[in-house]
Amino acid sequence: MIVEREDHLTQLASLREAATRGAGAFVLVAGEAGQGKTTLVREFLTHGYEGCRVRVGGADNVTTADALAAFQEAVPEIADDVAAVQAGALSRYTLHTRLRATLTREPTAMVLEDMHWADDATLNALQFLGRRSETAPLMVIATFRPDDIGPSHPLTQLLDEAARWPHTTRIDVPALTVDGVATLVAHARSVTDAATLHARTAGNAFYVTEVLATSGSTLPTGVADAVRARLARLSPDARVAAEAAAVVGDSAPADLMAAVAGCSLDAIDECVERGMLVVRDSGVAYRHELAREAVEAAVTAPQARRLHRAALTEVQRRTPEDHRRIAHHAAQCGEATVAAHHAAIAGRHLAALGAHREAATQLRAALRHGPPANDRAGLYVELSHECYLTDQLLEALTARHHALEFHAAANEAMEVGDDQRWLSRLSWFLGRGADAERFAQDACHTLEPLGPSVPLAAAWSNLSQLRMLADDTEEAVRWGEQAIALASELGEDEIRIHALNNVGSAMAVSTYEPAGVARLRQSLDGALLAGFEEHAARAQTNLGSAALRHRKLPDALAQLEAGIDYTEAHDLDSWTRYMKALRADALVHVGRLDEALGVAHEVLGPQGVSPISTIPAACAAARATMLRGDDPQSYLALAQRLAAETGEIQRIGPVACAAAEYAWLDGRVHDIAAATDLAWELAQGAPDPWLLGELAWWRHLASLAATVELSSLAPPFACMLAGDGESAAREWSNVGDPIWAAYGAAAGPHGAMAHRAIAAAVAAGASAVAAALGRERARRGGNGPSSDHAGVGLTPREGEVLQLLAAGLSTPDIARELVLSRRTVEHHVSAVLQKLGEPTRARAVAAAVHRGLVDRG
Repeated sequence: MIVEREDHLTQLASLREAATRGAGAFVLVAGEAGQGKTTLVREFLTHGYEGCRVRVGGADNVTTADALAAFQEAVPEIADDVAAVQAGALSRYTLHTRLRATLTREPTAMVLEDMHWADDATLNALQFLGRRSETAPLMVIATFRPDDIGPSHPLTQLLDEAARWPHTTRIDVPALTVDGVATLVAHARSVTDAATLHARTAGNAFYVTEVLATSGSTLPTGVADAVRARLARLSPDARVAAEAAAVVGDSAPADLMAAVAGCSLDAIDECVERGMLVVRDSGVAYRHELAREAVEAAVTAPQARRLHRAALTEVQRRTPEDHRRIAHHAAQCGEATVAAHHAAIAGRHLAALGAHREAATQLRAALRHGPPANDRAGLYVELSHECYLTDQLLEALTARHHALEFHAAANEAMEVGDDQRWLSRLSWFLGRGADAERFAQDACHTLEPLGPSVPLAAAWSNLSQLRMLADDTEEAVRWGEQAIALASELGEDEIRIHALNNVGSAMAVSTYEPAGVARLRQSLDGALLAGFEEHAARAQTNLGSAALRHRKLPDALAQLEAGIDYTEAHDLDSWTRYMKALRADALVHVGRLDEALGVAHEVLGPQGVSPISTIPAACAAARATMLRGDDPQSYLALAQRLAAETGEIQRIGPVACAAAEYAWLDGRVHDIAAATDLAWELAQGAPDPWLLGELAWWRHLASLAATVELSSLAPPFACMLAGDGESAAREWSNVGDPIWAAYGAAAGPHGAMAHRAIAAAVAAGASAVAAALGRERARRGGNGPSSDHAGVGLTPREGEVLQLLAAGLSTPDIARELVLSRRTVEHHVSAVLQKLGEPTRARAVAAAVHRGLVDRG
């Protein structure tokens, strides 16, 4: 029976009713092991709802999760499509689209159990459905154990995202109360004291029912003891059958269980009658994984090996295509050669379906079991690739090093060169710029003497990419054009598209000329046509990045938003995060600070985000935070640490500028030198007129001598450094950056223009700008408070307060800027009003402007 779950059942029924009308529901049912998640959802499903189809699937914990196992059980119609994906004849995106179409043809309630054990492919498909089910006649119920997943678990990332979906409902299944336990005790007609039982079991529903099933006079000390007490009541044959079921693991036909156990079907029937096993559509199985684990743990080692050997024989005979289970049983009974062979095949099948984490597990197992020597290099290559796809970058690097060693020992130069190219790419992702460069050069030197080849074209394109990232446009174009020509000759569209992207990005980033943008769009069009989703995402990212770098802010935002739409539609999450990081940067530039901070937090929230995405997101968050007058140091420290590890000016430069900006806003101009010295040195070798201009400006404010030709700087910065605030403000207004428009206007002598620009920045939420610019103009003299302050009896401090009032600051802002209490500021304001003979702040500022004591627009 089910107790204390009535409210949950009512809630589920309401959601199902809404789903049948097209209001989709994504339901997460959470609870500790044995708490009653399965009982709850199966009780819900027993109450049929006319016109709503029910589907059920789940994951198991016997061995490495099978790819899409839960969906293949719940939606068997996708079997042919799954096979097509494994064969490379169908994309995973098409599979997901067809899965959704199948589930939404009619109102459907689908339960997927134990998602904490699910493979990557299952979680990706679940995420795909969740993102697209808000207006579909579909109710998805996913159960999981919160205590079985950590911060880096893929399910955690899905849960974080799902929490933001409006159609998500989370149900946490609680432990039973003493009253709930008492109800079960009464139903079982047991004499057990309910309070004592509750204290022993902590209200765990499965534990409670197992104890009540034993009818013993002594309470078991744990779940395992309770299960084994039930096991002890079985006949010898039935006990062996129960042990066989524990070894086989998943739901399986009764005759298979009997064959593994070496017993009759009567023994299986006894297990069912005594409640040890239950009958399901797919065969017999344990009622709960806790029971299976308890029995499996009690099986002696010799008996376990015998049962696994029998299971291996039966699985090989009945389902020879089930490489995952064959590998598992072979490993458990000591058949290492068989285990290695089938684990490798299982890993490839999992990889084809996108279950990359599980594929890596199988490939590790294949290597651990000792494959033939001539297979090891290939297995390390495959393992490295699967780890790369799952952000296990250090292991990916190590595995590729092993592959290189085996290939070198076998004198396989072509493979060695390809290993070196991959080591370059992995090193770059890890922020190891010097290693990336060294391996890239090694790959070219290894492959060039061998003549034209696909690996050589890829190596040239990789070197082009590194040169592009280092702002070496000439070399990026040279190597890229070589790669394009060779890839075209060999008919390698993917490499050609990659190289086109490199060349276009280098040209667009350098000058943002139409030719570079055209190359990038050519790469994008080719990728979209060929279905190369990653390359399409990269092209869209670089189009947005180039526009942002040249402060083409409307273009940047439009391209990044279009790219994010594409990558979200195709579930390319790493590209989505990177473009969101760039978008956060663009949003700061256009003065949408709150929105920028929100987008940056979306990137910084999940675990395991690559440094390449983290750096611009943290930098944008730091700028938005400091401009609002808050402390950005945690964001800055993160960005500075990661940028320094890359050694790349395109990472180090923007972070150095943000650190300099914070030092200036905070009144610490003496810290600007330390913040910008390295970036200034690096920027000389790879001139970017916008980055060089900003660095030059901050160093100018710190009175640091810098020899730089104004013609080499972006026009707004050249105007600022020339003292032409009017032209600078106009240039920045054309760019659409209100913050820098304020900085630019304040660089000149025109107080009215400066104060209008400052007001615009304050209106955008950048309250810290007004205070800093007021201080800067006061420091320069002539443009700040008049020397006539004393003539009207104002003290120097009262003069500072008056200037900040004219800049539009409130009492809290002035208190923060001058490091005073609010009460002290109010005293100074009162003194200013009294000495100027004016009743209000606005009247006092107007009078001060009239007398020439302050400037104001």
